[in-house]
Amino acid sequence: MHAKEKAMKSEKLKGNFSRPSWATIVLIVTLITIFSLEITKKSVLSPKRVGFSGADGAIFDPDSCAAGLLGDQYLPERKVAMSIKDFGGVGDGTTSNTEAFRKAVRYMQGFGDKGGAQLNVPEGLWLTGSFNLTSNFTLFLERGAVMLGSQ
Repeated sequence: MHAKEKAMKSEKLKGNFSRPSWATIVLIVTLITIFSLEITKKSVLSPKRVGFSGADGAIFDPDSCAAGLLGDQYLPERKVAMSIKDFGGVGDGTTSNTEAFRKAVRYMQGFGDKGGAQLNVPEGLWLTGSFNLTSNFTLFLERGAVMLGSQ
């Protein structure tokens, strides 16, 4: 009887599995295709031009961070716009700009209830430690601006 019980258990296990439906197979193939395109960074759709104005009214392409995050929305227009250079910032990649960013945010925080403020970071390598952002404030990195974090 022992061999017969094993055979019955084996039959029960086989009976629990069924062949996948065509819909399941199509779904799996579609997901694999989508993930393989994402991995190879091929674009299935043409990039959508996102029209919004940044500093000085320039139109930026959809490769920018803001375009990816905001989609078709516009960046808020701030009443006050200043450069990090106005606060002593140096974009050489070796000078620490932590105090310049902190000073700029502290100063521009005063414009929060007056339409907000925008701090423009021009092209360059901007080494900085941590600093806190504030409400009604836009930190705008111009093309070629890279922020480097220090410890």
